[in-house]
Amino acid sequence: MFRMNSYLAAPALALLMSGTAHAALTADQVWQSWKDAGALVGLTVSAATENNAGGVLTLNGVSIAPEGVAGVTISDMTLTEQSDGTVAIAPGADIGVAMSGDAEGSVKLTHDGLTITAREADGGMAYDYAAAKLDVVYDTSYPGTSFDGSEAPKVSASGTVGFSNLAGTYSDTPGTNRTFGLDIKADTLAYTTTSDDPGMEMKQTSTSETAGIEMSMDFALPSTIALASVASAADFTTALNEGMSFTLTTKQGESKGTMKQESDFMPMDLVMDAGGGEGTVLFNKDTFSIKSQAAGLNIEAGPGMMPVPVKVTAGPMEFDMTSPVIATEAAGDYSFVLKLADFSLNEEAWAMFDPQAALPRDAAQIAIDISGKTKIDLPGLITAEESGVQPPIPAPESLNITELGLKVAGAALAGTGAFTFDNSMGIPMPLGEANVTVTGANALIDGLIKVGIISEDDAMGARMMMGMFMVPGANADELTSKIEAKEGMQILVNGQPLPM
Repeated sequence: MFRMNSYLAAPALALLMSGTAHAALTADQVWQSWKDAGALVGLTVSAATENNAGGVLTLNGVSIAPEGVAGVTISDMTLTEQSDGTVAIAPGADIGVAMSGDAEGSVKLTHDGLTITAREADGGMAYDYAAAKLDVVYDTSYPGTSFDGSEAPKVSASGTVGFSNLAGTYSDTPGTNRTFGLDIKADTLAYTTTSDDPGMEMKQTSTSETAGIEMSMDFALPSTIALASVASAADFTTALNEGMSFTLTTKQGESKGTMKQESDFMPMDLVMDAGGGEGTVLFNKDTFSIKSQAAGLNIEAGPGMMPVPVKVTAGPMEFDMTSPVIATEAAGDYSFVLKLADFSLNEEAWAMFDPQAALPRDAAQIAIDISGKTKIDLPGLITAEESGVQPPIPAPESLNITELGLKVAGAALAGTGAFTFDNSMGIPMPLGEANVTVTGANALIDGLIKVGIISEDDAMGARMMMGMFMVPGANADELTSKIEAKEGMQILVNGQPLPM
């Protein structure tokens, strides 16, 4: 179900720090811009008392909330006009978020030296902020799960999530497309959490610390469209066509973490560390793209669910998914890349199911790299799901298999290929060929038999299938296959038509 309102909470709060700037800002102008922007998205921004004296606006009992509902409260705040035309904003120490529904407890924002400066920027406003420390601290409870119909005991959850040496800028730039920007840099992002679920008889604690956090985000909204009015797939499509877009870039350094779970059914004790990484997200009327790269990770699990310590290591990782968004006359680019290098287990874990070392301990490798062009209408697919009408059929025009690889336990699969598609019959008709090479398959099957994972009968069936679709290669224990798609939906495997 498409519910655009679910995605609007963050932009709606961001709009509070918006407005058209003047050459020299006043404290009253900044405060009024927050109230005006809040009204546009259904939020009431108010203060119990307001006092402006000598260019210093003092607010007490600040509230930011939907009408009739408790929201964010700030004990006090001062807005001070500066000689350079900026306004310095100093929030008080007591900043809270009201709980709603069945949840109880408190959520507070605490800070050490938080400063915010409002200034004019490109006809709009920008807010530069910095803090030695900024934390979200929560201590809550909520109803648990009951399996016999009785009242379930409450689950308690508490923790702290925060930044150290935080700095950045939030901006609101008017124009044909009104653009909201957010830049964040921090020395560390860390959290500590605990939870206790008596109904599930489970307690959990976790910690994490990540160094070198950087993030840059831009959200563009057509000036002709009110954010709150984007409430359906049709509205969403209109907004995209008129210029709505979202971009995000992230970068982080090394991270370390722990997780301990006390449970009779699923005890765990994990220690994790990972190398740095970076990623990007792009979403507009032409392209939806998610890309990320990471240096690798290590996960160590003490005895718990498993009778022996388990250590998982992985080398560099890469992920890339790109797709067109709205169908046009010209097909758009799509791609899917997934690469995982040097995935391995420690000897103690291997020995649990292969004590005689019948299988090679080689680190596993995965590589998928495909791309091409296609016509697809993502908003149309969402609309069809909502209304129950026939969804628009994607129309691929090409598929390039640059790399298809898997290496595990001494066996390897590698494939490449290229296809085009004829969509004139209403369904994609492929034309092209792919070539696949498998090495070490028979040795792997022999090893699986020795370990006891498969039986001789199972192995016979697997070898028969390989014999039907593959032919011996130039090297020992090597099989190859050439798959061709020809006119008239004819599929050939090693020159033989299917069904074989």
